[in-house]
Amino acid sequence: MTRDGTAGAAFGAAAVFLGAGVVAGAWPTGWAALLCALVCGALGATLLAARRGTASGATEEVRDAAPGLAEKDVRPDAKPARPGRSSLVAAAVVWVLALLAGGVWALTAGDDDTDDTGAAGKGPAKPSATASPSLDARPAVAWTVPPVGQVGDESVGHWGLGTAVVQGRIDGLFAYDAADGRVRWSVPAPTREALCAMTQDTEEGVGLMAYGRHDKPCATLLAVRVSDGKVLWKRSIGGDGLTDNERPLAVGGTTAVGAEDGAVRARSTEAGVQRWQRKLGKDCATLAVDADAGRTLLVEQCGKGVKLLALDTRTGAQRWARDLPVESKATAAVVSVSPVVLAVDEADARGTHAFLGFDDKGAPTVTVPLSGPDGTLSAPDGVGDGDAHRPVVHDGLLVTVAERESLVPDNVVAYSLRDGRKAWSYHAESQTMALTAEPDGARVAVLENHGNGRITLLDRTTGKPGTRIEPDTGKPVGISIYPELVPVTGGHVVLNQILMHAEPAAFALR
Repeated sequence: MTRDGTAGAAFGAAAVFLGAGVVAGAWPTGWAALLCALVCGALGATLLAARRGTASGATEEVRDAAPGLAEKDVRPDAKPARPGRSSLVAAAVVWVLALLAGGVWALTAGDDDTDDTGAAGKGPAKPSATASPSLDARPAVAWTVPPVGQVGDESVGHWGLGTAVVQGRIDGLFAYDAADGRVRWSVPAPTREALCAMTQDTEEGVGLMAYGRHDKPCATLLAVRVSDGKVLWKRSIGGDGLTDNERPLAVGGTTAVGAEDGAVRARSTEAGVQRWQRKLGKDCATLAVDADAGRTLLVEQCGKGVKLLALDTRTGAQRWARDLPVESKATAAVVSVSPVVLAVDEADARGTHAFLGFDDKGAPTVTVPLSGPDGTLSAPDGVGDGDAHRPVVHDGLLVTVAERESLVPDNVVAYSLRDGRKAWSYHAESQTMALTAEPDGARVAVLENHGNGRITLLDRTTGKPGTRIEPDTGKPVGISIYPELVPVTGGHVVLNQILMHAEPAAFALR
């Protein structure tokens, strides 16, 4: 760039900074400042080049008319010098730099100008960021979803999707973006109807939900595509609708399984077409159902006897059946489909109250009592006397929460699924509220009601605590009873399943 070109660019940059400061009352910063400087510099250089080009043309005319032009004004190739050409090159360079800066600014501005009003979904909840992700050692509460509904309202379940988490509230499904808490999409329940059931997880990008009216059966079934919330199909269930056990719906592969009035029915998740059904006998009821792509587990009680059945998920063909050690009315839950682990609790005080493990052919492998030296163990809701928590089953271990001397669960205990022995235990400093397996499979995350609420990551094989994640708000965020802890991309989301004292519906910790 020539001396005059540099001076012109510098003058333009100074002018724009002065103008911005006077007019806007604040100096431009970052990419905005650089872009302003480059644009005005380019304008200055362009004007200078135009003037020099005009002057150069006039000089050539004079030189053509004056054969005695001095040697220093002639280039070696004997062609006259064109001082305006270098200024044009300088202006072009500055314009290119300005365009590049503008492109980078446009790309980054979208991240800085996010709308906090909530968005992409149809739902009424409008999350507001209480803190941005911090760069220091203390993680932040990245976002919160304001409380929704009335005191005592209870959520139905959730789906963890990695980059989002879906909460099943009585007013419908709401998918929160893991990065900022905005509502990506929602499937509201119709007026005067409430969400009453949903699958525990999703398969092949599809989950199921059901809703019904007050004091009426839970009888309208919907399949939802979790990428965008589109309802793929809707079916009305006859009779008394879905059974009233804790988890009457499951999905495995592309098959949806529902425990309905008088039968267990399977439908395709793509179109809702029935694939198979298993009718219940007289005086029989389905206590629990769950499925994966290959196997569906049913726990059926007929009279006082209880049986565990394994069916082919796609065809309904029975693979094996096993009588359970039950002789009175019971409750049950499928803790894991593969490996097979149940939680069973019967009315007889001397009966079975335990986690039961089975191999792939239905042979019993292990029994872990729900009450013993380690205290009262937590099982899924509706089973046992302890706090309701869903245990983690991973790589040969059953990990759950235990209550010891107090009525507050403050221990995490792991048992071997090979011999039922305790593998390790972790004593928390305060109440343990929820636990979940980390995506890496090597750690278990525990939500503790400690201080502002914190997450402790335990080594899965030893139970030793490692990283602790605590909010940096300086005051409690608001954890309700029976929250759920969901790992997401870049952090964790806490879902308050029961609204007690205006706690947020959800919040994220980084």
